[in-house]
Amino acid sequence: MIKKFPDITTWLTWSTCSIALLPVVPNAINSISMMVWAALTILSYFIHRREQTARSESRPATGAFLLLGGNFVLLAISLIYSIDKKDGTNFLVTELPMLLFPLCFFVFTPTFKNKADVLYKTLTVFWLSTVLMTLWVFFQYGRLGLFRQFAQADSFNTILRQTAETVTDKHADYLSIYLVFSLFIAAIRVLKKTTPLQRTLYALSIPLQGLLLFLLAARSPIIALVIGSLVICFLQIRKPATRWIVLLGLTACFLAIIRLTPSIWSRIEEVRNTPLATPVGVYHNSTNIRVGIYKCAWQLVREHPLTGIGAGSDRRMLTECYAQFPTDVYQKTFYNTHNQYLNFWLLGGIPSLLLFLAAMIFQYRQSITRKDYIFLFFLLLMTIAFATENILSRQAGIVFYYFFSCCFLFNIKV
Repeated sequence: MIKKFPDITTWLTWSTCSIALLPVVPNAINSISMMVWAALTILSYFIHRREQTARSESRPATGAFLLLGGNFVLLAISLIYSIDKKDGTNFLVTELPMLLFPLCFFVFTPTFKNKADVLYKTLTVFWLSTVLMTLWVFFQYGRLGLFRQFAQADSFNTILRQTAETVTDKHADYLSIYLVFSLFIAAIRVLKKTTPLQRTLYALSIPLQGLLLFLLAARSPIIALVIGSLVICFLQIRKPATRWIVLLGLTACFLAIIRLTPSIWSRIEEVRNTPLATPVGVYHNSTNIRVGIYKCAWQLVREHPLTGIGAGSDRRMLTECYAQFPTDVYQKTFYNTHNQYLNFWLLGGIPSLLLFLAAMIFQYRQSITRKDYIFLFFLLLMTIAFATENILSRQAGIVFYYFFSCCFLFNIKV
């Protein structure tokens, strides 16, 4: 008897989930997962073409595609006046998920038996992947004898951050973003009606991932965790007395953890004790380095406010601007704008920035209207992370943001 193979919707479901393995798979494997998923999505579209044509939500879906994917087109156009077309082309290759996910979700519209179930499974896979990544990092800490460094970790002793980046091949900021989102998923699942075993596993993962998050001490994801948690609690808890008790309790807990964790508190002390001036000689840290970065980035924006400098031009033009500062720290490695909003403005001009902001506002409106608090927390996390890092300049960030943005929007039938 010939065994019947699963239909394409089943393959597409698990292919979608495979992209959520981002925290534990190399970039090459993640790229293959995206290509397989895109091929299955397009194949699904043609198989179910009649059903797709009959759908009434095609116009709003086109709007979502233009809002989220339009910036790729603007950046591609900016390549025309870029002073470094090779760097610009390489940059656009990295940014392809910006076009791929909106195109496949909102134009080819994958066919699932149950979209909500696919999103639930995808979030579960992401949570599990982040837990496995956390366990792997702690295993490496133990193997290398780094547990004794927990109490000594600070902004100058970065061995824990460096080790985590080495064993995962991902920057600490991206790892921290994954951890914050996974922590929120776990917290929501603990509060929902899940089985006792599931609730126990989710609960146990919270302190485990929280410990790694605070050891990595990436400031913006931790700030996002605090703000996002408080906002969601404020919106979800209806009784005023209970709401304020929970908010004050959470605030007190977060403040105590931050104050008692050396790796975090030292970074707060760094900001407080560092003059807001560009670095001089060897006296530099992450705070005053950013002063020089923002000074040069803003200088270039003011010179090219409407069209920007073009994709790929930032490396050469920022490096030339950094040469004015009396330090060699900017020559040792390239520093991008460290602000996603500023980066869109710098590369693509005002149209690129406005389109990116419009896409964010659109997503906030959808999440609040539908009371999708996981989506809202995700947006708060990314909004804050975008303020201090070019999250979308690497595959680890651009896949995470555009994949989950499109997943959430697709699930609520935009």
